Amino acid sequence: MVSTPHFLSAQRPAPRHLAPRPASRRRGIAAATALLLAATGAGTSLAATEVTQTNSGGLTAVGPVNTEYGFPSWYEDSNKTRLELCLNGENPLCGFLPGDIPDETAPISFPDNFPDEAFYMLAGSELDLPGGGRAVLVLGLEAAFANTVTQGDQVVFGRQRVVVKGAPANTTLTFQHPYGTMTIDTDDAGDGKLVEDISPAIGNFTTALKSNIGPFLKWDPATAPAAPDGYLGDPAQDHTVTGSPFNYNKFSLTGGGLALETDQFSLMGKISTNQGVNGDSAVLNGTMIDVFASSGNGAQLQVDGQDGTFDTTPMLSDPDTGRYYARIQLTGTAPTTVKVTNIGDKPSSSSQITVTKPSGVMITKALYDGANLTVGAVSTVGYPLTVTGLGTLEAPATDGAPAEKSFTVQAPPATVTVKTAEGGTASLPVTISGGAASPAGLDPLSPAPDPGPIVDTGSGPAPGEPQETTAVATAATTTVTRGGTVQLDGSTSTGAASYQWTQVSGPTVTFSSDTAAKPTITVPYYAKSTDTAPLTAPANDPIKLQLIVTDANGIGSAPATVDLTVQTDTVTVAGSRHRLGTELRITGTSTLAGNTAVLIPATTVVIYDNTPGYQGTRIGTAQADTLGNWSYRAKPGLRDHQITSVLVQSSRGGTATGAVATR
Repeated sequence: MVSTPHFLSAQRPAPRHLAPRPASRRRGIAAATALLLAATGAGTSLAATEVTQTNSGGLTAVGPVNTEYGFPSWYEDSNKTRLELCLNGENPLCGFLPGDIPDETAPISFPDNFPDEAFYMLAGSELDLPGGGRAVLVLGLEAAFANTVTQGDQVVFGRQRVVVKGAPANTTLTFQHPYGTMTIDTDDAGDGKLVEDISPAIGNFTTALKSNIGPFLKWDPATAPAAPDGYLGDPAQDHTVTGSPFNYNKFSLTGGGLALETDQFSLMGKISTNQGVNGDSAVLNGTMIDVFASSGNGAQLQVDGQDGTFDTTPMLSDPDTGRYYARIQLTGTAPTTVKVTNIGDKPSSSSQITVTKPSGVMITKALYDGANLTVGAVSTVGYPLTVTGLGTLEAPATDGAPAEKSFTVQAPPATVTVKTAEGGTASLPVTISGGAASPAGLDPLSPAPDPGPIVDTGSGPAPGEPQETTAVATAATTTVTRGGTVQLDGSTSTGAASYQWTQVSGPTVTFSSDTAAKPTITVPYYAKSTDTAPLTAPANDPIKLQLIVTDANGIGSAPATVDLTVQTDTVTVAGSRHRLGTELRITGTSTLAGNTAVLIPATTVVIYDNTPGYQGTRIGTAQADTLGNWSYRAKPGLRDHQITSVLVQSSRGGTATGAVATR
């Protein structure tokens, strides 16, 4: 099961409806990989909720991380427009709503007074439906946090989201917007939803470049008023937009007898005034620190001073290179980190760099002549030096001269690595200066006829005489899950001419071969979707397997055994309810301790009525998603009696009972 990060849902209403967002706004979404996350209000049977037209390549570059708050300084689209996070709570063009900033009376600062979500771009549009329904579109490039507003929890993802309420029931609707098309199935109430996030990965800010967001939308200059200087638009005012890669700058709905369209969008985004800064390295050389950084051309970088250690120092750059350098004179003990700030950015961006020590060694030669590999190196921290995989270099006879030695080898390494006693290293590719061509291989031999069995009775037991035969049986793991496989190994048995594996106890397993030295066993699933009554056999009885080997004379060994523990999943039932004659909803989780991968196939649960008088009556089945959540829903559900309790059995062995609410 994939662990569940707590990303923010960005259920931000169009800014023309500025109002505090409900507490339910902050809830988890599945985001472990770049998956399409389709959540519908229509139940698992509705398969048409999907993105049908995608849009890739709209975002092309991401800037360096601003170490003031841990997010990229900017994102750039295919039109060369760069946007930065709009982080001014007093600026209405940033579109913050009441409650977004913990202390709205103080400036935004990380992490104590930082919003749990902010946006490089956020666009929204709405369609009013007949009868009071509504369809809401959200398009955004969002900065958020996997769990809490803390360093190391930052994520950025591109989102497209459509929520529809009060539309025609039980039908498929098609929605088109500037970045593509999607279809959504509605349920009995005419509700439906699709959310796609690509892709929230902690600290991996390039995944958002794969999203369907981009190029950035902006107010259409042909429609008055013009966008505020330095911004894509004003989020408090709906406006026409441009920028769609499909030249469709509208939001529309078709299907269910409806054909609706609007060209009005709310839009937020701040044109980047930042270039950012990457701190590349800071190397201690005696009483100096050599600082290397990179940023945009013409940036104003400085190494921030540290009291009593060194002064603030501007960095130098060659034109049009983006490279920056400064050599800092130290006083006293060298610091462990230095901070490089781009003072030309507004707000300024910075990067913290760990100060490292030089390796103390430089390789001057790595030359192979076909027989000898000659390695030369100069050390400032003493000798001998270790040449990895070859030997040592002793101190040279002349101070300052390279230490040099030739090693006789037939197969030189591609790269020579030299290490000092203090752990400093240097590497250099090997240069080939000569040597003869390697001899060609021998011609293949023609196979001789099979001579048949050869029996040697000069030593060892004669046929029919006893010999020591010992079975040795092991397994690749001592723990196995329902539906899992385990590799067995009897190959280290002595005197074995044949093998015989059998099962002593536990759930009946399947052998790939019960006569192989290294067979694989498969443990059966527990509950199956075809079950009609609850299982009574234990799900996690230990499995005991036995191996007997037989020698060439037909004499068998004493049995060797392998014991396997069967790990089952933990099943819960929570949040379930039965409104008699209206709706039955059973929900819960299935989790496998220690598992972080997506389970294939997905876990199946079989649900039985456990209400007194109806125990053991099958209700239905459900599959757990990648997060371990499962849900069974039926409308109108049972009509003949009120369900108050259910029994749930899992294909991976878990069993649970749970109460069902009646209202």
